[in-house]
Amino acid sequence: MNQLFWRFFLVFWATLLMAVIMVRLTFTWDNTPHLLPSENISPAGAVFFATPSIPATPLIAAHNINPADLSASIDISRIHISRHPAPPFWRHPLLHLSVLLAASILFSWVLARNIAAPVRQLKLALAGLAANNWRTQLGPELITRRDEFGSLSRNFNQMAGQAAEAIASQRRLLHDVSHELRSPLARMQILTGLAAQSPSYTAMAMEKIEQEASKLDELVTEILTFSRLESGAVCAEHIDINLAELVASVCDDARLEADNSNKSLWLHLENVPLIKGDPSLLYSAIENVIRNAVKYTPPYSEVSICLRQHQNQLSLQVRDQGPGVPPQYLSKLFTPFFRAQSNHNGIGLGLSIAKRATEACNGSIDVANIMTNNEITGFSVVISLPLNSSVIQLQ
Repeated sequence: MNQLFWRFFLVFWATLLMAVIMVRLTFTWDNTPHLLPSENISPAGAVFFATPSIPATPLIAAHNINPADLSASIDISRIHISRHPAPPFWRHPLLHLSVLLAASILFSWVLARNIAAPVRQLKLALAGLAANNWRTQLGPELITRRDEFGSLSRNFNQMAGQAAEAIASQRRLLHDVSHELRSPLARMQILTGLAAQSPSYTAMAMEKIEQEASKLDELVTEILTFSRLESGAVCAEHIDINLAELVASVCDDARLEADNSNKSLWLHLENVPLIKGDPSLLYSAIENVIRNAVKYTPPYSEVSICLRQHQNQLSLQVRDQGPGVPPQYLSKLFTPFFRAQSNHNGIGLGLSIAKRATEACNGSIDVANIMTNNEITGFSVVISLPLNSSVIQLQ
């Protein structure tokens, strides 16, 4: 219900009703003059009373009285004009007008104050945003209201919070990207200097330089992929995909990284039907999820990957045995550039890319901690894709 609308509506009609009542009380007082003669005796002995509602003419005609003789015999001194007494003070028109005017002023002041106060606070909050104070928030006296101002205040706080988080993410991006780019570049400079000073280090230096260049390429590719997905510049394809083969291909590449860290991959891939989707986007999403699992699971542990059909959709579950994520950070994992653990490499774009790529294929992605005896013993990511998807849209 529009609380503010009904507030104005009820105040208006209350004021109007009060005005009608005041007018009714003012004009219902009968102040009309009446002729109230005393008892009159005509020459013929007829007795009558002249009242406004009972005319005297029929009485005169009934007793064959000559009006001329009657007028001569009436004692004018005994006829007097009577009026009602003056109305009491509480029914005086000026009092009614004063009460109505005072009530209108009071109601108008209450309404004006009720509107002006939140508008003033919103104005100050918007001025704070204009001054780049993105942490501006409205107080509980506004957000607890149940009218339009309360809803607007809650939306404002949410918008300001999201804007503040986006700006903080941008600043983290500049810091993280500069750090991630500077580190391999610094190592490449050192290796180049070693190779120049000692030819015996040339082969080793070239190998390390190639590794650092590969890291730089992966970092730039990740940033460009996220930028294209975020801006909607990616045109998703609509072709048949064997998801089991796609997952197996990703695992072949991830197994090399896992073997170098004394970690293992366990695959359970059912024979599932084809789906419609974009293979490059799905490959990117699955690769980011599996590589994250391999990165965070401890050495001599296992990453399990299970693909199965559940009703009218395919479900890919990736589980690791890592430390998981603090519960308060679960809802922020898909936020760009957010990292729950800052002691690992990366800039926090892997799950953001996976989410946008999956949604581009009409799928969804969910994350959760694996709990055992109320303790976090791992982390789980589930990618769900529909079987009957006929249209692929970028979100």
